[in-house]
Amino acid sequence: MPRSVTQSGLSHALGQATEPTLAVRLFEEAAKLEEAFALRKWQSTELDGGRFAEVAARIIYGVDSGKFNLSKGVDDCLRYVENPQVTHAFPDLQSANQLALILRATYKLRSQRGAVHVSPTYTANEIDSRMVVEGVRWVLAELLRVFVTTDQSALVTAVEELSRFPHPLIRQYGGQPLLQSISLTAEEEVLVHLLNERTGMTQAQLIRAIPKDPSGVRRAVKHLADGRTRQIVGVGDRWEITDLGIVRAEARLLLDNAHK
Repeated sequence: MPRSVTQSGLSHALGQATEPTLAVRLFEEAAKLEEAFALRKWQSTELDGGRFAEVAARIIYGVDSGKFNLSKGVDDCLRYVENPQVTHAFPDLQSANQLALILRATYKLRSQRGAVHVSPTYTANEIDSRMVVEGVRWVLAELLRVFVTTDQSALVTAVEELSRFPHPLIRQYGGQPLLQSISLTAEEEVLVHLLNERTGMTQAQLIRAIPKDPSGVRRAVKHLADGRTRQIVGVGDRWEITDLGIVRAEARLLLDNAHK
């Protein structure tokens, strides 16, 4: 799995090995959770974690039993996985039981600590939300390990990418990427496009993708690549974003999302 693999590519690969609709929903819920956590929306993080647990439990149950059910409850799904008296088809039973433990903890935290029910003694907080986020990341990585790839570095990159670009700001229209925000500067648009397209883009591609004055895009590229800025770097005829550029782009996207 190459470093530039997309979220849609991962969900497609997981869907081929499990169930397509559930695989797409799994990535959608994971992305929502990452965005909520980045924006410090603790209650939303826990609720999204609960929805992720529901989808993940259905995937594991479906593979294990051979019967996919898009609405089966978390407890019913996991009780089957944990039952030693039934026939199991999950390819790694130890992994299945570990997944069940993490999903139960995630779902119970969401249900019993107050994120769902109003409680006079509990407020969703960062510590609980962090536990939910790390649990979701582990479950997603483990499902990808079992069904898509055993390349550990690729798994780490895949999970990191969800939090790097949690909100789908860029859509393809007629094969052309379009940034669906009008509040960014030319430099910020260059960075966001390169954050989305991690294999890089040529200057000509950036000019076509960014609906601003071409001379302004050229100036933006030149300034971002300047030795005093170093937020993009030339690799052959393409420009790639650096770690400095990633930090700036992520901060700008979070600010943009916070105002919505």
